[in-house]
Amino acid sequence: MPSRTFLQDGFRRLLHRAPRARTLAFHGLDLVYQVALLPFRPARRRGQATERQDLVARTNEYNEAAERYFAGFENPQFLLDKPFGEPYLLSKHLIDTGVLIEALRLRPGDVVAEIGAGSCWLSHMLNRHGCATISIDVSTTALALGRQLFERDPRTNWTLQPRFLAYDGHRLPLPDASCDQIVINDAFHHVPNQRELLHEARRVLAPDGIVAMSEPGAGHAAASHSIAEAATGVLENELVLEDLVALAEACGFEAATVVLASPHVCPQIPARELGAFMGGKGFAAYWKAFCSALAQHHYIVLHKGSPHPTTKRPGHLQATIDAPPAVRTRAGEPARLPLRLTNTGDTRWLSGPPAAPGWTRVGAHLYRATPSRELVEFDWYRVDLPGEVDPGGTLEVDALLPAPTGPGEYLVLVDLVVEGLAWFADRGSSAAVVRWTVDPPGRW
Repeated sequence: MPSRTFLQDGFRRLLHRAPRARTLAFHGLDLVYQVALLPFRPARRRGQATERQDLVARTNEYNEAAERYFAGFENPQFLLDKPFGEPYLLSKHLIDTGVLIEALRLRPGDVVAEIGAGSCWLSHMLNRHGCATISIDVSTTALALGRQLFERDPRTNWTLQPRFLAYDGHRLPLPDASCDQIVINDAFHHVPNQRELLHEARRVLAPDGIVAMSEPGAGHAAASHSIAEAATGVLENELVLEDLVALAEACGFEAATVVLASPHVCPQIPARELGAFMGGKGFAAYWKAFCSALAQHHYIVLHKGSPHPTTKRPGHLQATIDAPPAVRTRAGEPARLPLRLTNTGDTRWLSGPPAAPGWTRVGAHLYRATPSRELVEFDWYRVDLPGEVDPGGTLEVDALLPAPTGPGEYLVLVDLVVEGLAWFADRGSSAAVVRWTVDPPGRW
């Protein structure tokens, strides 16, 4: 009787070689999971694009309260030490930061506005990443602390000309389409006039701009620390995800997405049980905790343009490359290599025009087939894609590999590359390996 491992390996190979069968299998699993997880599905009401007019009318009052909060803070050094001044929250702050950076599809050189920047510690991290930051807050005291934070660190990149701009709570002090991204970290729930801010955020964003925010979810307003801060006059609003999404769409955003991540659920299991967990053992308990965490905290992403990433600003770059395992030619002769490429990531591959942002091509590295895999040439070969490829899409490419300089045994590693940005293999995708035997002239 075949072993379970043998059957598993055979099934995996079948799915790898037949992308359509793999897609059908996953659709079938989706249906099974939807039934099995029905007990965990919460009732969610339809969102309403409304805001509380009593809060909107008090916008200036809440802005003044924010300034009093920072101006009267007894220990400014605590604010300057963020995120490291709160040891019990450090991991959460760093997880939040990582998720926001990923959601924004950030790259060095981007112009990023942080709204509700406070002491600007997140802006400072983005400055270190190579972004031109614009720290915006209704509190001039907070911005003064932020500038002090930048000035204290000798690693601050002043060539990026970081800016610190006071905000009147109504109109962002920026021209139209002047930002690539906007980040809001634990601040949007303090905003009374959310519609006005969302309109302004969309105005100052570039056509394909993104807003990413990390915000508390259900039960935040009733928490003891929220009640204590509300007593100082600071607004501690209870955000309702559906209402926020409806409001953002009413303000002209093309789409809203939620990042499926949580700073509150990071379970540990015995290392020996990882395979069993991946096979479903203990999944119900994990899923229950994860769904509860998704209700307690939200990573919300608002897209001015299409929410689908392209290789201009990629998300998950993943490809399945089907190629012959081996080819054989004589010295001086090129080798024809038929390739079947399947986009198994979430990012649309852009095929050109040449040198345009996101230009994606097939590339190859050439090695000698020795135990040490001696490199012959890294940027050895390129071939254009015949068209753009959506996630789940497949295309075929005929590669004509140029002849090596002499006979021998070679390895060709075939990969995809976003020119000027990244090889897919550097982002976790797998290259195809082709063994190329080059015979001396006249061998056959």
